[in-house]
Amino acid sequence: MDKIKNVIKSGSQTLQVKFAIYNAISKSFIILAFMALLPLIIEKIVYDHIDKRLQARSEKVLKIIHKGGIDDIVLEQDCSFESYSILKEEFVAIYPITNLSDTINGISIANESRNIEGEQLVHRILTLSFIYDNQNYKLEIGEGISSIDQLKSTIKKFSLWMMLGVILISIFLDFAFVRILLQPFNKIINTKLKPVPAPINFDFTPIPSTTHEFNQLDNRINEMMHKLQDTFQLEKEFISNVSHELQTPISILQNRLENIIVSENVSDEILIRLSESQKTLSRMSRIIKALLLISKIENDQYLKTDQVNISELLDEVIDELEDRIAHKNIHIVKRFYQEAVITDCNKALLHNMFFNIINNAIKYNNHEGEIIVTTRNINNQLIVEIEDNGIGMEQGQIPYIFDRFKRLNKSTAEGFGLGLPIVKTIAGFHKISIDVTSQPDKGTCFKCTFENKETI
Repeated sequence: MDKIKNVIKSGSQTLQVKFAIYNAISKSFIILAFMALLPLIIEKIVYDHIDKRLQARSEKVLKIIHKGGIDDIVLEQDCSFESYSILKEEFVAIYPITNLSDTINGISIANESRNIEGEQLVHRILTLSFIYDNQNYKLEIGEGISSIDQLKSTIKKFSLWMMLGVILISIFLDFAFVRILLQPFNKIINTKLKPVPAPINFDFTPIPSTTHEFNQLDNRINEMMHKLQDTFQLEKEFISNVSHELQTPISILQNRLENIIVSENVSDEILIRLSESQKTLSRMSRIIKALLLISKIENDQYLKTDQVNISELLDEVIDELEDRIAHKNIHIVKRFYQEAVITDCNKALLHNMFFNIINNAIKYNNHEGEIIVTTRNINNQLIVEIEDNGIGMEQGQIPYIFDRFKRLNKSTAEGFGLGLPIVKTIAGFHKISIDVTSQPDKGTCFKCTFENKETI
């Protein structure tokens, strides 16, 4: 569940980033298109405005000419023929047409570059022909347009800065908007997909949202967890029933075998076979009990209400294994640097965990070997290390030592491969991390770190 939560949360964050980047890119394209079109639009609007102004001036000039003659133009205008305004931005010029082919039909408006007093200037010029006193004349009225190029350059710079500003603002706003939009989704992830000890502890409270899809997701998760809860309950009942039903016939068979063994009519050969059968039944009984223990731990059927002094608990385990230790003449070294009492735990399960680890160290140790048991507190974390100098194992074998029914060392027929899986299950139940290091013919070390545990 925790892995699914992390994957979905990562996907949600990726979605936010992608959405913001998409919006930024799309807006950038829109602004770039706007930047490309805006100067053309402005140029068209300005040219239309200038053309209308030039046409109005040409009509005014023609009226003056027809009313009072060409000489009156000089009197009515600030500029004379072929002369420009002070800034050389406007001019009116009248030329007599000597060649009829130069006569212009209608009005012509175009941009022209002219050298005026050594300066190359661009004007928009209206040109037309008219007849006055039986003489053809050409009228030119011009207006400078160099400011238009400056305007277009200014607009491009402004558009560029505006684009950058819009992109930055849009990214910020998009992140904020998507974060608000996905709030119900993130709440579903943090509430519905958080690790729970068992399905029975799941929170079925609906997450309010105005988005139909999020409501559907919440409902589907609740439906799924209801089914898991029902399955979980059935599994607990099944395990309990199966355990009881299997233990009963095994106990009956063991009693019958004991009755037969004590009978006087049984030969030695049959006694040996009956004894082997009794060992097999005992082995089956231990397997069933071990599997039932693992299942109950995984199903959160144990309470964590005890306070345990770890040093005293380790002493109890070592005393319980005294016969095995003496049998192999193993030397136990205790290095209890700090006393620690662990709260909110299950003493029986912790005893089982350390019993299996130390028993494993005895089982795979050499005769007259050594086992070092160390306790210490580092950064407010209790650490228990159990190290032996036995046969050890290869690095490639370590990841598989907690697999059920896995015995990596075949040199001994002891056990049935459930000791270390029980250790791992109990450790997970108490949030204890276990690190294993080992070298062939040098020994193995189990390091148990009690994480987030209150110590006294």
